Amino acid sequence: MFSQTALILGVSLFSALIQADVWDPSAELTKPPLAKNLDYLTKGMYANYPASPSKRDKWGDGFIPEDCYNLAKGNGNSPTEIETYNVNYDDCNTAWVLCWHKQSILSLDDLIDNFGRVPVGARQFVRHVISLPDDAVGAQNSNGNIMLNAIGGTPIDVFFHETGHSLDLHGGYTKGQLSSSQNWIDNYNQDSHVPDGYAGSDAIEDVAQSTVLAAYNVQVPGGFPSIEPGWQKVFHQYATVQTWQRESGNLLVPGQGGCSKRLAPSQPVKSDNGQPDWKRSMRGTGISRRDYVPDHSLGKGVEEIPRTEFSSGKCNIGHS
Repeated sequence: MFSQTALILGVSLFSALIQADVWDPSAELTKPPLAKNLDYLTKGMYANYPASPSKRDKWGDGFIPEDCYNLAKGNGNSPTEIETYNVNYDDCNTAWVLCWHKQSILSLDDLIDNFGRVPVGARQFVRHVISLPDDAVGAQNSNGNIMLNAIGGTPIDVFFHETGHSLDLHGGYTKGQLSSSQNWIDNYNQDSHVPDGYAGSDAIEDVAQSTVLAAYNVQVPGGFPSIEPGWQKVFHQYATVQTWQRESGNLLVPGQGGCSKRLAPSQPVKSDNGQPDWKRSMRGTGISRRDYVPDHSLGKGVEEIPRTEFSSGKCNIGHS
């Protein structure tokens, strides 16, 4: 009988079969899936990842963060139908700015609740979350912004998956990008399967899905082996994520990882034209900018994470 703990501690000791300089993290993987999807993990995750208590403060109508504006327009949605909120979670002194379309399947309460279940150490690498209606279910991480398309139901795994992209591609790990590292290649080569069908899309998606497995293994009593008899077939993938998150401050553990770094919110713009024309829009009204847009500046002592341009592509992992 293998000891999972002992295996995790020695997970990076395998010698390379493929070198990182010839590894394409965006290339389709060929290993079979262990499961159809990761829906079977959601019950345990909801039971063991509590939502951080929060308070919300609605922006004035007509204003929206620039990134939310661009994502909505690019997805064929009207930014004027989006409500913007500062959400102050108790575990961080800086608000997150969330964008919620009035026709979203996911309620505003559920949007705030699910995002608040992502531990703050990992959550700090997400800039905005935007929930939109769409003809097709999916999600995407673009430059640290999580976009949810027609997502409903119980999507905690989607939030962890998309946050996993931020950790991998936006500097969450102290060692750099996991999906393109020699360490990832070496450990991926030891497994016979990938976590599910979507993880087989490429190494970037495999790391994101393995982040969900690692989160389950870290926090749910008994870990991933308690629910998946075939855990050894994907062990080195989720154990590698677990090792990297631990070495980076236990990012997937509630109450750890701190809130010392943050992606700064994008600038407020007018929702009808995407322009930051504050003076023109407020001239003669006697209303200040702060009356429209609550303070969302980074808190004292919080380091701004440099912006990195990337897109995970639209992930077809959603719940309806």
